[in-house]
Amino acid sequence: MSGFATIGQTLVNDVDHLARSVNLWRHLMQFIGGQGIVIVVLTIFASAGGRIGYLYTGEGREEKILPNVIRTVRFIWRVALVYAVIGTTLLWLALLSAGMGPPTALYHGANLFMAAFDTGGFATMSSSVAFYRSIAVELVLLPIMTAGGFSFALHYQLWLGRRSELVRNIETRTIATSTLVMFTIMLVGLGRTGTFTDFFVMMRQGFFHIVSAHTTTGLATVPGRLYVTDWGVLAPAVLVTAMAFGGMAGSTAGGIKAMRIGLILKGITRDVRKVLLPEDAIVVETFHSTTRKVLSDTQVRAAATILLLWLVLYFGGGLLGLFYGYDLQLALFESTAAASSGGLSVGLVRPDLEWPLKVTYVAQMVIGRLEFIAIFALFGYLLAIVRGRV
Repeated sequence: MSGFATIGQTLVNDVDHLARSVNLWRHLMQFIGGQGIVIVVLTIFASAGGRIGYLYTGEGREEKILPNVIRTVRFIWRVALVYAVIGTTLLWLALLSAGMGPPTALYHGANLFMAAFDTGGFATMSSSVAFYRSIAVELVLLPIMTAGGFSFALHYQLWLGRRSELVRNIETRTIATSTLVMFTIMLVGLGRTGTFTDFFVMMRQGFFHIVSAHTTTGLATVPGRLYVTDWGVLAPAVLVTAMAFGGMAGSTAGGIKAMRIGLILKGITRDVRKVLLPEDAIVVETFHSTTRKVLSDTQVRAAATILLLWLVLYFGGGLLGLFYGYDLQLALFESTAAASSGGLSVGLVRPDLEWPLKVTYVAQMVIGRLEFIAIFALFGYLLAIVRGRV
């Protein structure tokens, strides 16, 4: 489930000594699940948009990539395979420069690409990206993770040569702003704890983890336990927030999604302007997503509703962790990582984890990856079968 849902959490203690075939299959599950889930949510469940009303708008999936399912599927897989060739090649070269032999570098490069682009977070080695001790590998992974956090609708616009969409799109603006704010807060938190004595190293570690968390990838350059033992309180809190926010709607990333965050912020801005302007003033707020759109109350209400459902999902798993005696910081971190497909871990997920927590995390993986509209549609279908209406 963690592989196909592109979560990245694992119960395997010793990944280093897994058979290469098993390790490769773990990463292929992410690659298949990443594109597969996107195809499901952008096509099959999109047909229910007229029947489930404003909640569907809250999912941020009203944009169609191409007019029909077949062309959409072809485009998504074309993007994935082209990026796979480019990304794997660049990672192979970076790993060669780090001292790996050509066949081993190719194997690790392919696995790393699938983990990064499909925001899955599985790693070939137990120490994740820290195993390579290579700035070049980290620099190549950063744009791959970012591309994985972009929606395929945005990729389509970029493939058409519409570069201005990167600057104008509400989701790219939201992600850029939140990344900058959270990165700044993380530097403050890490600086206060004195974890790193070298400012460049602190910036490198902080930025890599912010991007990894924000895109819900889950690759790491330090052991996860250090988040709670050496990183203080503020920096781990930023990681949880970044995972909770997630990437773009219609991407392989999980989380609340930048579309909803952006719409809610736009709604707040509009309401503040209404208060400050004369009563008879007509306040119109717009946003850009492929085209310029006028913000409606329905969209803001839908985004806020889905946001509340996400918070319930995050805190629900955290409360169960508290019930089993884990600290709030650990419980909320793991719950958010499971539900948002964030994948980073502080070590709570392990083979001897209490089975109710394992079941809960699996349920969070399913709900968080398919998202609420898909789950509502599934339960509605099952209920119709029980009532004999199907």
